[in-house]
Amino acid sequence: MPDLTALFKRHISAVQQLFSQLCDTCRVERVWLHSGSLQHYFLDDHPVAFKVNPLFRYVVPLSTPECWVSLNGQDKPHLYFYQPEDYWHSVAPLPEAFWCAEFDWTVVRRLDDIPHLICGQNALYLGENTALASTLGFTHINLQKALNLLHYQRSIKTEFELECMRRAQAPAVRGHIAAREAFMQGKSEFEINLAYLHASGQRDDNVPYGNIIAVNEHAAVLHYTELDLQRAKVRLSMMIDAGATYQGYASDISRTYSADPSDEFAELIAVMDNNKLKIISELRSGYNYLYYHTQMHQMVAELLHDFDLVRLPSVDIFEQGITRAFFPHGLGHFLGLQVHDVAGFQQTPRGTHKAPPEIYPSLRCTRNLERNMVLTVEPGIYFIPMLLQPWRESALSKQFNWEKIDRFLPYGGIRTEDNVIITEHGAENITAETFARFAEGC
Repeated sequence: MPDLTALFKRHISAVQQLFSQLCDTCRVERVWLHSGSLQHYFLDDHPVAFKVNPLFRYVVPLSTPECWVSLNGQDKPHLYFYQPEDYWHSVAPLPEAFWCAEFDWTVVRRLDDIPHLICGQNALYLGENTALASTLGFTHINLQKALNLLHYQRSIKTEFELECMRRAQAPAVRGHIAAREAFMQGKSEFEINLAYLHASGQRDDNVPYGNIIAVNEHAAVLHYTELDLQRAKVRLSMMIDAGATYQGYASDISRTYSADPSDEFAELIAVMDNNKLKIISELRSGYNYLYYHTQMHQMVAELLHDFDLVRLPSVDIFEQGITRAFFPHGLGHFLGLQVHDVAGFQQTPRGTHKAPPEIYPSLRCTRNLERNMVLTVEPGIYFIPMLLQPWRESALSKQFNWEKIDRFLPYGGIRTEDNVIITEHGAENITAETFARFAEGC
């Protein structure tokens, strides 16, 4: 297994070069990144779950509130670590990890000390607490050209980031295996989620996104997170979309299962899995992600024809836009410190934007693929009454096999999702590789 200490040293060196360029571009002496502040619910003293500023986390593998890091691209980055004296709450200990030697450290005991430590003059603040930044004297706050440059660079991962994302697969895969077993045992969505969390070693409040555990028709709700407490009276299918993190970097994996592995819905799942793997095998640097998204719609058109769901040639199914009622979301998205990572539409470091085409409004990436990008590939086919209703009332309604479609409505739908790294010669499927290792008992 690669040594994280060496990888992080190279990562922080690349970060330093980037922030040197950023200081020149923005004409500032240094950049201050704030990890973020705890927020509280309205009229309550209960805090909202803390999410660290991803720009801070890009530099420092730390998710503690009220920390700061200062960089100018030349000197050693300086980390201001907030460690209050507190007996009401657990206080994060001073880290002793592979990355610590790359920073100069100051331990901050009181928030009142911050104004004496931070100078906002001729400096750039990047973070969410803009009111605090103003009181500290920053006149450059979240400059768009700085964000553009950072977002663009973050879409291309360093070797340290890639290794973290490979390692983020294992806990998620352990959870997926446990979730499938729980479904096959007839457990409820809530119980399946508990099995996932236990196997993956996570809590509900620190998964990278709300787990989707959708039994039967619930899979037709793309972001279903209700977690029904009751066990299904008739168990037909389960779709799970759940991930994990390693050093803040996310995995994002989806699988769909039929309760009867020999029924026609299981055959549909197998075809969608094969379509996903075929697309992944064809991913190449230099090609636009929209090209592969369009290819997947053509594959879905073939599936609708081959399974006698729509009685038109697959070319006509695609050209008429019928596939968009069955596959309404994008093929995938960038993945990293954020599950829907930044710069999916950004074409240049200066921020040139390319929106998705009107016919595919939910596509999250319009970029040309480049080496060391990390993306999800997550095709789906769903039986969603709201999207099918216009076709029931259309001139082409007689071309749909509504009897068969209605039989699939209680199954909800299918999503299958792997995480891939774009390489010099294709794509590394880090999700499939991890499932294979677990199947071999590794």
